[in-house]
Amino acid sequence: MSLWTDLLGAEIRHIVAGGVPTRIASLGDGPPIVLLHGRGGHLETFARTMPALAEAGRRAIAFDLLGHGLTGRPPAARYTVEELAVHALAVLDALALDEADLVGQSLGGWTAALIALGAPDRVRRLALIEPAGLQTESERLADPTTRSAYERGGRAYAEPTPEAVRTRLAGLLADPDRLDPELVEIRTLLYQPEEARQVHRLVRAADNDRSLLTPQRLAGLAMPVMLVRGEHGHTPQVVIETARDAIAQARLLTIKGAKQWPQYEHPELLNPALIDFLSKEN
Repeated sequence: MSLWTDLLGAEIRHIVAGGVPTRIASLGDGPPIVLLHGRGGHLETFARTMPALAEAGRRAIAFDLLGHGLTGRPPAARYTVEELAVHALAVLDALALDEADLVGQSLGGWTAALIALGAPDRVRRLALIEPAGLQTESERLADPTTRSAYERGGRAYAEPTPEAVRTRLAGLLADPDRLDPELVEIRTLLYQPEEARQVHRLVRAADNDRSLLTPQRLAGLAMPVMLVRGEHGHTPQVVIETARDAIAQARLLTIKGAKQWPQYEHPELLNPALIDFLSKEN
């Protein structure tokens, strides 16, 4: 299989959301599920998720976040998570989605949670895959393993060679052999422009502490929430369990043999659980 066959039949186009040209992919028909990728990513992150959602009778929609992938880069943007959430909500508006299920991974999970908190009437159900925002950057980087992965990943932005990008992506997987060379090639090309690398530097430097998903803030999520962690993910289990316990209607799913990208590394485990969760009536 390849990205071409995984996304066979998907419509890929640009729309204008909040004044920003935004690349989106849509596959299937039915109630919408909107997927938000992580920091430094792009919509192909969900190439192994979208077909399963479409086959389950849903309209799967993924898009490149503000400044990421092939979405526009406003010159005044600082790329805080709040700015990403404003743009993502503008995508929902541009697609005339009054209500949708949201699935977010890492920074996309943080963004999705902020949308759900700020516009709860727009979000029916929420799935957060290894969500960022549960710890401050300093707390997160205090862990030597996480800091090492962070530093290795940064080399892909500084000098986007295939080797550096492969190292960055392999660090998201418990089993690096599962990495698709085609994805490495696509991300290497997307990282080549200097303006793309500047966006990633700004995303990393953004001060997001005021937007942290503290237990007090998470308690404001009124819709059903599924938290997903990889068995070998960087977020400490106690941190994500604390997040689960703060949300009234929350469950936690651990994907065995996965790290930061369970939706890519073990779609055969995550997709059925995701479909089951998102198929339930509120």
